[in-house]
Amino acid sequence: MNFKTTLVAAGLSAIVLGPGPAAAATVVNATRIEITSAIPDWIQIAEVFAFEFGSLDNVASAAEGGTASATSSGFGGPAHGAIDGNASPSYGSHFYHSGSPGGGEKLTINLGRTATLDSLRIVGRNDLRGRDFWNVSVFDAADTVLFSGQLDARTTANFDAVAKFDAPSVGGIPEPSTWAMMILGFGAAGAAMRSRRRVAVV
Repeated sequence: MNFKTTLVAAGLSAIVLGPGPAAAATVVNATRIEITSAIPDWIQIAEVFAFEFGSLDNVASAAEGGTASATSSGFGGPAHGAIDGNASPSYGSHFYHSGSPGGGEKLTINLGRTATLDSLRIVGRNDLRGRDFWNVSVFDAADTVLFSGQLDARTTANFDAVAKFDAPSVGGIPEPSTWAMMILGFGAAGAAMRSRRRVAVV
């Protein structure tokens, strides 16, 4: 697989150059995604997926309550097209298309709910592929940047690019042997306390 991943800011950001998923920091309590052109050029996106950790629900989709807005839109391609559930890379009215090719264009997606993300996937066009290169940032409700990087779909087989995030750390569940040792330890401590009481009474 021909891709490079650069982690910066103690793992809080990843830059993806070429096809393949990028390892990144855990993305917990995400509420918003912002996408701009990395070239810059026109933004043309068939679909944005934000998969929730565990359920793998696409919390960016309109079906899950996601909403989309943009600095501008043009050529019959509204912001909603990026979350309408149609991921066909063949250009059509289901695409989001920016109103200009300038660097100031931005697509914003508010997730259907606050979520810990497993991964992001963006599907671009199967023609004019030189434009399928995006800056992507994920924020929480306090506008803290949880992830910032670039997704490049210009040469991928499926006309898409993916950022795969680390699983959130969860406190381990003790093994049965650990439980047994804890119970024995408490029992021994209790026996020692009873023994001391008897000595004190005598």
